[in-house]
Amino acid sequence: MSNSTNLAWEPTPRWERRYREVLGVVATVFAEKGYAGSSTRDMADRIGIRQASLYYYFASKEAALASICEHGVKDFIDNLSKIIAEPTPITNKLRAAIANHLSPLRSQPEADYIRVFVNHRHELPNGPRQEIGKLAHTYQALVEDLFGQGIESGELQQNINPKLAALALLGLCNSVISNRALPQAIDIDVIIDEYTKLVAGGMLGEKSRDQLDTIRFNIVKSKKSKAGQNDLK
Repeated sequence: MSNSTNLAWEPTPRWERRYREVLGVVATVFAEKGYAGSSTRDMADRIGIRQASLYYYFASKEAALASICEHGVKDFIDNLSKIIAEPTPITNKLRAAIANHLSPLRSQPEADYIRVFVNHRHELPNGPRQEIGKLAHTYQALVEDLFGQGIESGELQQNINPKLAALALLGLCNSVISNRALPQAIDIDVIIDEYTKLVAGGMLGEKSRDQLDTIRFNIVKSKKSKAGQNDLK
């Protein structure tokens, strides 16, 4: 959420780059200290500017949180919409959806954008909280549509409740996002594969069992490959 609409001048590309850098630093401060536990002085000190200079980028601390939360969910929505539209088996779509949710954890500040969205969006004031809430509901509805698509095609069991299935998938993924200290022996690809197996394993219809066997084979292959790489270090 750029502050361009609140400014009397048109931001330059240089300003936008600096704004994104500042936003990333603030996201990390919020992720580390929590939104309530972070002060504007904490933000300014981490960025390396005077406290008063923050207002060159954000009208308020609340505006910074809203911008971070919006950045944290909009890419999710765009990417998941494309995943759902792909003419591929449901197991592939489920894995792609889980990867879409967890892949930001591979790098900073993207990991902290999504951590702040998951953990602190409810601390926004009235107005911004409802706007971000609409985006969150849009994303959850897309996950429900994904499961509904698999049920309709016969790839998933017919007695599955799409809403509850979506909540289960989001809960699994968000549990990883909320933990800033993942075990060093586990990387994101392994988590994505394991969660795909876990989610799909109890939901696939008979026509999709071979797809799950392929997922399981790829998980074992990935683990062996990573073990071999570690042996060479």
